[in-house]
Amino acid sequence: MLEVLRFVLQRTALSLADRFVTNPIFSWTWADSSGGGYVARLAEFRPTDSQSVLEMMEGKYLLAGEMVDTAGISPFAIDIGSDAWFADLNAFGWLRHFRDLTDTGQRRFARTLVLDWIARNRRFDRDSWGVFITARRVLNWLKSYALLTEEAGPDEIRRINSAIDSQVQSLKLRAQYDPDPEAQLMAAIALTGAALSAAEEPKSLGTLVRELEALAGRQFDADGMHLSRSPLVQIRLLSELIPVIQLLKQRHAGLAAMIASRTEAMHRMLDRLVLGTREPAYMNGCGQVPVDLILSIGAQSGARAQGSGLGGGYGILVDGAGKLVADSGLVPPLGFAGHAHAGALSFEFSSGTTLVAGSCGPAPSQLPESRNLFRHSSAHSAPTIDDISSAEVGGRGFLADRLRPIGPAPSVRLIEDENALEMLSSAYRGRFGIDVARRLTLMGAGHTLVGQDRFIAAGRQPGREGGFSLRFHLAPGAALERAGSEDLIRIVHKNGEAWSFLWEGADADIEDSVRHSAHFGLLRTNQIVLSGRVRAGHEVAWVFTRQ
Repeated sequence: MLEVLRFVLQRTALSLADRFVTNPIFSWTWADSSGGGYVARLAEFRPTDSQSVLEMMEGKYLLAGEMVDTAGISPFAIDIGSDAWFADLNAFGWLRHFRDLTDTGQRRFARTLVLDWIARNRRFDRDSWGVFITARRVLNWLKSYALLTEEAGPDEIRRINSAIDSQVQSLKLRAQYDPDPEAQLMAAIALTGAALSAAEEPKSLGTLVRELEALAGRQFDADGMHLSRSPLVQIRLLSELIPVIQLLKQRHAGLAAMIASRTEAMHRMLDRLVLGTREPAYMNGCGQVPVDLILSIGAQSGARAQGSGLGGGYGILVDGAGKLVADSGLVPPLGFAGHAHAGALSFEFSSGTTLVAGSCGPAPSQLPESRNLFRHSSAHSAPTIDDISSAEVGGRGFLADRLRPIGPAPSVRLIEDENALEMLSSAYRGRFGIDVARRLTLMGAGHTLVGQDRFIAAGRQPGREGGFSLRFHLAPGAALERAGSEDLIRIVHKNGEAWSFLWEGADADIEDSVRHSAHFGLLRTNQIVLSGRVRAGHEVAWVFTRQ
C-alpha cells in the first residue's frame, strides 16, 4: 500500500510540474537561437523497405501494424488511426526507408513530410510533443540529417535546425517530469545523440554521458534486463542507443567505456529472450517484432548468451535446436509495470524455427479495451486456479495500466545437470492455501519438453476449493488430432512437423485461441487445456515430443 501511495503522489506531482513548464507563458524558453546546426554523424543500422516509400507517396501509411489511407492528405492533418499508429507516425522511424533511394523526387518527399510536421507543430501539443515521441523524433531526424538537408535551401535547413533545437530544449526541461522511465531514458539517449551531432560539440557532453549511464544503471538489473521485463522495451531502447554508443566510441572512447559494458549486457539478455523462430518471446507487452530488426540488432554486437541460464526473472533452457523461455511471474516495480503481464510460470517453446507453444501476445492497438484481457494469465501457457490471474491487472486512475503482485515474490531455479527449471508461484496462497510449482525439462536435442505441475499446501489454513487450468497456446496453423479417449493429441504444424502431446493427472480439452500478429492482426489458433480439481499434493505431468 505504501508503494501505491508513493506512486500516485509522485505521478500527481510530476503531472502538475509538467503542466506548469508547458504553459505557454514558459514554453517560449524552449527556443534556442544560439544553436550552430548539426552534422550527419549518427548512423542508421535498421533495415529499410523501399515498398513502404511507394505506399507513403500514395498516401498509405503502414505503422504499428495498422494501414491508414490518407487519400492524399498529409498524415499530420488527419485524426484517425490508433494511438500506436499516431506515435509511430510522429516518431519518424519510417524515415530510414528513404535512406538508400536514388530517386530525387522520393528523397525530396522525406524532407517535405518533415517540413510539413514543423509547420503544423510550431506550438506545443501534449500528444505529438510527448517526451518519448519527441526523443525518438530527434534521433530519427539526426540519423536522416544528410537526407533531409541535401539540396535544401538555407531557409529550409534553418527551419529544420531550429525545430531540432526546440525539441532538444523541451527534452532537457520536460524529461525529468515524465513519469515513464522508458521515456526518461530515451530522452537521455536523444540528448547525448544531439550533442554528438552538433556542429560545435557542447562542453556538457561528458555530463550527458554520465547522466545517461546513471539513468541506465537505475533502470537495468545486473543481468542487463530492463526493469519493465519487456523484451519490446529492451528492443526499442537498444535500437536507439546503439548508434549513439557507436558514435561515442568513434569520437570519445573514454566516455564510451562508461556505458559499453552495460550495453553488452543488454545485448546478451535480449539474445536470451529470442526463440529459434528469431522472434522474442511474447511476454510482458512484447509481440511480433520484425525478424530483420532482431537480426540487425544482434549484428551490432558479438555478445551472445551461451546455453541455458537465468536472468531478469526469466529462465532459459537450450538443448540442440530447442529453446524455451519461461517467465517466473516476477512483477516489476510499480513505475515499470505498465507493460507487464500476469505470466507466472508461463513459457514459450520453439524447436528450430517451429513455435510449439506460446502465448496470445499483447492486444492489438486497435482494441485498447481488450488490453488487460491479453495481460491475464489465461492468455499465456501457464497454470491458473479458477481462471484467476496470478497478478492483479489494472485499476483506477494512475493504476489503470499497472500490474500489481499477489502474494510473495515467485522464484525460478536452474538445475544445470538436468537442463531443467523449477519455478514456484505463491499467487494463490492467500485465497486457496496452495502454491503452484512447475518443473520444465528440455531434452532430446530440443525435441522433447517434459513438464510437471504440482499443487503444494501453503499458508496457515486451507483455502477454498477451486479448479485448475493448465493452458498451452499453440502456433497459428497447427492442426490437432485426438484419437478417441486416448491421452494423446497429435499436432501437425504448417511446415509438416508432427508433435505429440501426452498427459496424465488431468482432463484435456481443445479450445479456440488467438495469437497477435503485427502484420495480420489476430490469428486464430488452438489451445490445449488440462483441468481438474485443486488439492494439495496433486501433480499433473505432460510432454511435448516430436514424432
